[in-house]
Amino acid sequence: MTYKNILYGVDDRLATITLNRPERRNALSWPLLYELKDALKQAEKDREVRVIILKGAGSCFSAGHDLSDTSADSPRHLDKRSWAQIGKDPGDAGNDLSVWDGRSRVQGHIEIDLEIWNCWKPVIAQVHSYCLGGAIGIALSCDLLIASKDARLGYPPVRGIAPGEEISLFSWHVGLKRAKWLSLTGDSLTAREMLDFGVANWVFPKDKLDAETRKIARRIANIDSELLSLSKTLVNRIFEQQGYSHSMKSSGEFIGYARRLKSSRDFRKTSQEKGLRAALEERDQAFGGIVGRYPPVEE
Repeated sequence: MTYKNILYGVDDRLATITLNRPERRNALSWPLLYELKDALKQAEKDREVRVIILKGAGSCFSAGHDLSDTSADSPRHLDKRSWAQIGKDPGDAGNDLSVWDGRSRVQGHIEIDLEIWNCWKPVIAQVHSYCLGGAIGIALSCDLLIASKDARLGYPPVRGIAPGEEISLFSWHVGLKRAKWLSLTGDSLTAREMLDFGVANWVFPKDKLDAETRKIARRIANIDSELLSLSKTLVNRIFEQQGYSHSMKSSGEFIGYARRLKSSRDFRKTSQEKGLRAALEERDQAFGGIVGRYPPVEE
């Protein structure tokens, strides 16, 4: 596959996958997700690769799913209309979307997260600045997360669009009370909180993030690749016995329910009439912006 939305390279037993849509803050379009899946498989099968680093180009890791993406259909799309047309027909807010199509679109996102989770080789998320919305599903599915001091991680869509499988991931990573706080407010964690809550393994200054991540990755790469695979799988199995991936798959159904909510319909309507930026600003205004917090926190 020829990559247009990611960068892929291998050096000294490390494969680096870079989300490469900096002009869109690495918004997760379907073409990008398909390429990410392909690159993960390529690294997994490469005998020279022992560790995979996943990062973003430009100003941030990723601002989340591309809500304006119309360049590719989701998996198993049966509706004869394109995603661009659904919701734009007169009198239609996307409510006539079939159950199968609505669910397949969500499950397609979940399958990308599980591709990372189930990858035979360790995957490290290298997160700088914003990691929001659907991007946190990708970052939290990685085996390790290394962040810069300016990193912010959260799921603002709960403020007006829908919950997501990302909410179920919060439950596994930060515990009951914190998961409910994040899922009920859409607030974002600072890098210090990510470290304190066990979401991040390490936090480094932004200008040292890349070098430090590679040092840690190379340390892991000293171990035989097959032994790394066994160790990763063993830990994963413990969480699978507790229902890790099942909880992610189940959470996808709630997004389908949310499409019927007035707040979700209103968001789509504002996005169509005034543009996505206006819809996001309207959604987040009461919360002090997309990464707004209360009580306030120091950056």
